[in-house]
Amino acid sequence: MKRIICVFLVLCLILSLCGCSSADSNSSSSDYAETVTKSDGFTASLLYSYSDSFNPYSATTQINRQLCKLLFDPLIKLDNNFEVVYCLAQSAELSGKSCKVVLKDVSFSDGSKVTAGDIAYSFNLAKSSATVYASQLYEVSSVSVADNLTVIFNLTRVDPYFVNLLDFPIIKSGSVGVTNSDGVAIPPIGCGRYTINSEKTKLIFNDLYYGNKGQIKTINLINSPDSESLSHHIEVGAASIYYTDLSDGNIVRMSGKKTEINLNSLVYIGINSSYGDLTGKNMRYAISSAINRMDICQQAFYNSAKPATGFLNPELKAVNHVQSIDKKSNTQITVENLSEIGYNSLDGNGFRVNQAGKHPVYSLLVNSDNKSKLSCANIIASQLKSAGIQINVVAKPYSSYMADLQSGNFQLYLGEINILNNMDISPLVVAGGSAAYGVGLEPPALDENGNITQNNVSACQTIINEYYSGNGNVSLSDVAGAVLTEMPQIPICFKLGLLFYNSNIVSGVIASQSDIYFSIESYVCNFKKVKN
Repeated sequence: MKRIICVFLVLCLILSLCGCSSADSNSSSSDYAETVTKSDGFTASLLYSYSDSFNPYSATTQINRQLCKLLFDPLIKLDNNFEVVYCLAQSAELSGKSCKVVLKDVSFSDGSKVTAGDIAYSFNLAKSSATVYASQLYEVSSVSVADNLTVIFNLTRVDPYFVNLLDFPIIKSGSVGVTNSDGVAIPPIGCGRYTINSEKTKLIFNDLYYGNKGQIKTINLINSPDSESLSHHIEVGAASIYYTDLSDGNIVRMSGKKTEINLNSLVYIGINSSYGDLTGKNMRYAISSAINRMDICQQAFYNSAKPATGFLNPELKAVNHVQSIDKKSNTQITVENLSEIGYNSLDGNGFRVNQAGKHPVYSLLVNSDNKSKLSCANIIASQLKSAGIQINVVAKPYSSYMADLQSGNFQLYLGEINILNNMDISPLVVAGGSAAYGVGLEPPALDENGNITQNNVSACQTIINEYYSGNGNVSLSDVAGAVLTEMPQIPICFKLGLLFYNSNIVSGVIASQSDIYFSIESYVCNFKKVKN
């Protein structure tokens, strides 16, 4: 019996290490183990929730929403540097307030052709859903079908980066809400790399897929209905691939290898621009330059973040030459800006003080439910103390935290915003924006008689309005530079997502926020022939 148990345990260990294996089980025996690379027939394993939907517009779990990327292709997707890669779209042409998209000759998994009508149908599903896709399509007023392969997106304004938002999943018209003879919902029809079997236990490679044919032909699905089972399956290595965006501040690691995914999620210090010295740029500059963003990325986010050099992602080529925030602290800049507003001396506690003996002191509101954010706030407080600025961290549960933001009951706060892929930062930096807590309007300009000569529009709003006017005089890099000069908030870092994968996947792994399985058709897997 002991011998049988030992053999059983060894077999379990071998199976747990083979997350990506060959579908051909009839390999010849050998007197030695050798690594062999196969060209096809591999099987992988992924986590999913059986009770959740495989409709990308109604799925509620992250694991199922990500699996939908394998079932439904978009018009375009973005690579890890936020560059457009065409999928179903042959071309996308912007002209004023419209975007004309011409489709490739592509079939759905049932053999029917993808048409412009399917794009319009999918757009309406996306627009009415409670997903990020609805948020992305905020500029689209309507969609019209020009011909069978041409669709027109009619926009509410000119947007040079609108095409970046067209990564919503395409579903065959009329296939949502279809049920089988037992009244059970059937997953909608897509044209992605895989289809799902009737039992919802496997993804099978789509033979009609228009793109490259990969090595992984079958993906076994492992039901993980709750966070506890999810963590268990990750820890024991049951999944071949696992993705986390670290949104809750907790890091669940999987053995094997990992690749980083650039997220457009900016962590920043929000500022109540109506409070004391925070109304002026010098104090905002002083706080910003006192922060060592490298240390924050390493200590608070466990190296799963990149220092922000401005308000836009440092991986975005169009703006990286104008974004100039230091990744490490610069005490000289801090001292110079504090001196400009009268803090010219040091007291016995090391704080910068003015002639009245007062030193700059602010409260920093943070969500106590997020461990990484709380750690980040405490590091910021320590760094600013070294620069002569006192920061008192005020940690509150998320509901209380949001209530204080919405009521304006804060001086500084630590926030995070997911910037949409058209790089629209107006929600963060323009008064009235959805995340612009504390951002105020500039005082109106008056003439010598006290008459208003210019409305109270901030410098940020002025240049952003010009950018979206369509006259072409202002580029995205101009916006990035101007907003950085104004600094209505203080950028800290951009988060990274992590894609873990089994060590038997030896190469070809590229991922992006737009598609975590960006290059799954290029994965190269190894398996071992072992003596029987």
